[in-house]
Amino acid sequence: MEFRQIRYFIEIIKAQNYSHAAKNLFVTQPTLSWNMNKLQEELGVKLLYQVGNKVMPTTAGSILFNKGQEILEDIERLTTEIETDNTLEKKELVLGSNAVISPVFMPLIEKFMAIYPNFSITIEEQGSIKTQKKVAKGELEIGIVSFPIKEENLEIERNIFHTMKYDASILMRDDHPLASKKSLNLKDLKDYTFSSMSKDYVLWHVLQGMTRDVGFIPKIDIMSNNHEVLVNNIMKNNTLALLPIQLKDFYDNSPLTWVPIKDKIKPFDIVVIHKKNTPLSPAAALCLEFLTNQKIIND
Repeated sequence: MEFRQIRYFIEIIKAQNYSHAAKNLFVTQPTLSWNMNKLQEELGVKLLYQVGNKVMPTTAGSILFNKGQEILEDIERLTTEIETDNTLEKKELVLGSNAVISPVFMPLIEKFMAIYPNFSITIEEQGSIKTQKKVAKGELEIGIVSFPIKEENLEIERNIFHTMKYDASILMRDDHPLASKKSLNLKDLKDYTFSSMSKDYVLWHVLQGMTRDVGFIPKIDIMSNNHEVLVNNIMKNNTLALLPIQLKDFYDNSPLTWVPIKDKIKPFDIVVIHKKNTPLSPAAALCLEFLTNQKIIND
């Protein structure tokens, strides 16, 4: 039994005539007759009978007529409900991320917005740790974060074409005592002051963990969610900062030096997350699918 056949059947009973029903449905009369024969064969019961030009329902047909109208009304309500959450109508989407790692995904975000110009994407820049918490609580649908993943109830999705990562280096002014070094051991940093990303960021936790492992607690004079604030403090107070080397292009014209760390620090995976076992809105699902299945093409 198909919804189309139910709709045809109901219109025939309402019109009490195949010819009039065919006109109302914009189909041919043979189409109606064929569908009614198939419907009765499938159900194994006679649903209607014709006397002259008048078509009437049998007792079984009356049951189908009444229940069929309820079914079609339910389908109409369901369709309306789904359409109110239509992807193409939902123009605003919030992504959790941060100023340190969102540039890695920015080419894909810009490509998405070019293809879907009716979307307005807001990036909440608040750190990977905080973004993970908000996605896990359902306060954000999707987020772009870096490893490590601290929350348990998150699904982790990667781009199938690209390995998204960033590498952390020590940033300093060109005239810093350590600026001439080709690389640094963590122990070399013991007596120097840091500018650091806030506790909402993975880099704060990495800095604390790495230095603790080699026997000291870093001296931090300022923490911020904005790497530009840290760079300004570096320029003013000649401090150090642990930041992604991928930000280097932002500061090419500044008297700054990026020095790699000898101690083993694996590149940090950058992934897209969403809450486990929780359906996404059509807009979020479309964006997630795009970010994980599209290739970055460099012009």
